[in-house]
Amino acid sequence: MIVKPRPAAAKATLPAMPSFANVPDFILIRRGALAAVAVAACAALMPLRAAQAQASAPAASAAPAAARDFAAERKAIGDSRAWTNYRFAAAERECYSKFFVTRCIDNAKEIQREELQVLRKRELEVGEAERAHRAAERDREQALRRAEFEASQPQRAASEQSSREAYEKKQQEQQLRDAQRQADAPQRAANAQAYEKKQSDFDARMREAQQKGAEQARQRQENVKAYEDKQRDLEQRQKALEERRAKAREQQQGGPASAPRPFGF
Repeated sequence: MIVKPRPAAAKATLPAMPSFANVPDFILIRRGALAAVAVAACAALMPLRAAQAQASAPAASAAPAAARDFAAERKAIGDSRAWTNYRFAAAERECYSKFFVTRCIDNAKEIQREELQVLRKRELEVGEAERAHRAAERDREQALRRAEFEASQPQRAASEQSSREAYEKKQQEQQLRDAQRQADAPQRAANAQAYEKKQSDFDARMREAQQKGAEQARQRQENVKAYEDKQRDLEQRQKALEERRAKAREQQQGGPASAPRPFGF
């Protein structure tokens, strides 16, 4: 036995009717036999909308992928899904005013399922088209990079060739310098040996000069000492001579009878 809810209770569970643009012109009758007409209108409308969606799918896929707005298409699909669910809720509410409630609800569910299936197919197509668009974009970017790489290949080859030639030239110059250094090695060794000998001779002459200088300094000191000794001896002799002369004068002055002494003593 099917229990029919009271119309007031059913009306309380029904959400408010939203405002949609381009809504099909039909009215859902709340009770009586006219409710069947509303359900039949929904059933007649759904295949038409599905046919329109299927007819528009090839045209959309034929358009250039770059011109499609996938975000707008997904939003439109979401709005259509919300509108389908709302109409199902309205039809289900009207079914409770009919005698064959279960059959009416099953018909409404079938219509909802068909519309949601169409929307799901459309959603999958949009996702696949978006993935294909992204893959095409990646392919174009890779092709551009490849074309740029191939276009710059001659320049890179010329730069690499120039770099190799410059490197080889530097290597040859280094080899020439190494060979020159090896060829000059005996002369450098002879020059080093001559320099060492010259330095050794210079050191020997420096030592000899230092020794001569020290000997001359010692000789000068000895000469100075000898001169000083000679001067002192001369002074002593001069002093002794003066003392003898003074003594001789005193003797001459002190005694007239004394005979002169020719030598002073």
